Formats: sequence, C-alpha cells, structure tokens
Amino acid sequence: MKKMSTKRVFPAVTMAVGLTFIAGCGGGGGGEESGGSGSESESSEGSEASGEGGLDGGEGNNEAEEGDTQVNLVTASETGLYYPLGASLSNFWSNEVDGVSSSSQSSNGSVQNMIYMSQGEADVGFVMGNILQDAYAGENGFEGEQYEDVRILAGIYPNYNHVVMREGAGIESIGDIEGESFAPGATGSGTEIASQHILGAYDLTFDDINANFGAFPEATDLMRNNQVVGANINGGLPTSAVSEMLSTANGVLTSIDDEQRQEMLDEYDFYIDETIPAGTYEGQEEDVHTTAMQNFLVVDASMSDEVVYDLTKAMWDNIEDLHTSHETFQQFQVENFDEGSGDIPFQPGAEQYYEEEGLLD
Repeated sequence: MKKMSTKRVFPAVTMAVGLTFIAGCGGGGGGEESGGSGSESESSEGSEASGEGGLDGGEGNNEAEEGDTQVNLVTASETGLYYPLGASLSNFWSNEVDGVSSSSQSSNGSVQNMIYMSQGEADVGFVMGNILQDAYAGENGFEGEQYEDVRILAGIYPNYNHVVMREGAGIESIGDIEGESFAPGATGSGTEIASQHILGAYDLTFDDINANFGAFPEATDLMRNNQVVGANINGGLPTSAVSEMLSTANGVLTSIDDEQRQEMLDEYDFYIDETIPAGTYEGQEEDVHTTAMQNFLVVDASMSDEVVYDLTKAMWDNIEDLHTSHETFQQFQVENFDEGSGDIPFQPGAEQYYEEEGLLD
C-alpha cells in the first residue's frame, strides 16, 4: 500500500439543516429516493438519527496514530446490513491501509448519509442506487440540496425489497393492505421510498394505509404485537431483521405480483427483477419474486485520490478476507463495480484501480 500522511479535518456543521431536510421529505409521494438503496439498507437501512450534535464516536478498534488520514464511514440501522458491513470494513481499512484510521457510525440510512457527507460530517457512505441518483441530480427530495460532489468508490451488492406479511392477517396480495396498518421503513430511509414505489405500483400511497414509520427493530416489534399486517425491509441477502420477523413474528415473505413488478421496472431504471431463492431464510419454502437495486460505497470529490485508490485496492484485492466477517461480502463482485451507476462519476482514485484491473474501457 502507498504511505499516506495527510490528515483531513472537517468543519463543524450543525445538524439542524439535515434533520429538517429529512423530516420534510420523508413521508410524501416524491421523497428524496423516489425518482431514481440497503442497506440498510439502509436502507438497509433505518435507525434513529444521531442527535443534534451530529456524528459522535463509532465502531472501530484501532486508535488513530498521529498523521493518519481519518476516514469516517456512515452506515444505517444496527439491525440492517450496512451497519455490520461498515464496522467490518472500517476495521479492515484501519488494519490494512497504511496511514488510514477508519471508524463507522450508524445513521438513518441512505438519505441521511448523503446529507452527512455533503455537510462534511462523513468521508465514505453506503447508499442505495436511487438515493444516489437523486442526490447527484438534485431531484425529488434533494431539490435545492443537490450533492454534485458525490463520487462512486464501488458498486457492491444488490438490495432486495423484502415484503413480509404477518401470517393470519388475511393478506393474500400486497394490494390487500389498503386501509391496513403497515410498516414502510424509517422516515428518510431508502426503505421508506422503496415502499412508496411498491405501493405506487398497486395504485396506493401512504394516505391509503395506516403507515407506521420506524426502523427495522420497531417494525419487528409492531409485527410481533399484531399492530401491523406487514412491513417492507430493503436490504441484501440475508437481512437479520427479515430473519427475525420470520422466526419471531409469524412473518411470511410475499412476492410483488408480476404486473406490479414490471410497472416498477418500467418506471424506475435503477430497479432489477430479482428472486429471493427458496431456503434463503429459515422456513422459506418457495422462491419470492421481488425488485432490487444496487448499493454503492461513495466518497466526496474532495477526498485524496491516493487515499481512495488505496481504500479501493485494499477492499477488492482482499475481498475474500472480508468473507469471514460477514457473508454479504461474498456478494461483492468487482466485475459489477459500475452496475447501475448511470452518469454519476467515479472518484479518480477508484477509477485508476479499475483501469489497472482492465475493468474500464
């Protein structure tokens, strides 16, 4: 690895603007992620936002050495996939990349990650493809808050819409939730907006249901307590919140119907037609047909090319070493690094690595 000695320092930024922005765009028909994740991801996504003071502390076992470049990685909910992936990756970077000390923090998911990064409160973030496109273009909930300086480090793995219905609730199709209580995700999360897209395909909006917004743990509790008929969890395979709903809350994975799936594919070019194979989750006996989108690791354009090159190279050259820390790393495929990236630029340091590997024309 190349030796680095530049320490990046961020200005203090108030969280009031970011939190107001999240509240303003989280529940409506457009939203910051609606027009085109994880995983967290948040969506994958979805934990409570940090307090008014911004990001504090975080995961990471490596103490920073004087002169190290500080790399702060924002993730999502502690029960979504972004969170454990971020903890493992930040520890890995701290151990493997000379001159880098990395830590990870939870967040409310993709939307908040873009806000933190645009305000200089984070260096690297997980983000769902639709949120990334909206943030870069300044569309939907990002109108007036365009983040032109976001750059891609890597496309990493797909986020699946897991629609979980409570067995015995009388729901045979997603369209049957009209007038029912449903958990669409945390306000401001990628899962919330993905839920808008699913409902829209059934000619429904949040006004047509009793929407119970909350992070994955809250959605699981609502399911257990028979307070909702179902929930949507947007994340990779497998997602722990889905496993918990199926095993402790009488949850059953439910397919998005063929017509509605096709409508989502036609309307949003970031969605792909996917199947959650039978046996992915304990007790799941049949394939589940749904939609998915790519997740990305992104950085700010101001980040050192040298640092980004080293982070990118360390991750991909040693990806098998990360497999043991979380099984989702097995879904990271370098040949898919630009899938779903559209016209959003790659950071030059990352681009250099992909050129060296013969992956760019």
